[in-house]
Amino acid sequence: MTSVAALSSFAVVVGLLTLTPGLDTALILRTAALRSPRQAWNVVLGIQSGTLAGAS
Repeated sequence: MTSVAALSSFAVVVGLLTLTPGLDTALILRTAALRSPRQAWNVVLGIQSGTLAGAS
């Protein structure tokens, strides 16, 4: 496999993974749909707080 082919394959896989929503996105959308946008924002703040706390 050439370098160009390997880089192209990598770019395709990374692109697909980037476009695929994760669990956090699913939780936010579910909360917004079933409850309220305000509660969905609370979920966003909770997720971001956890991300910041885990990074330190």
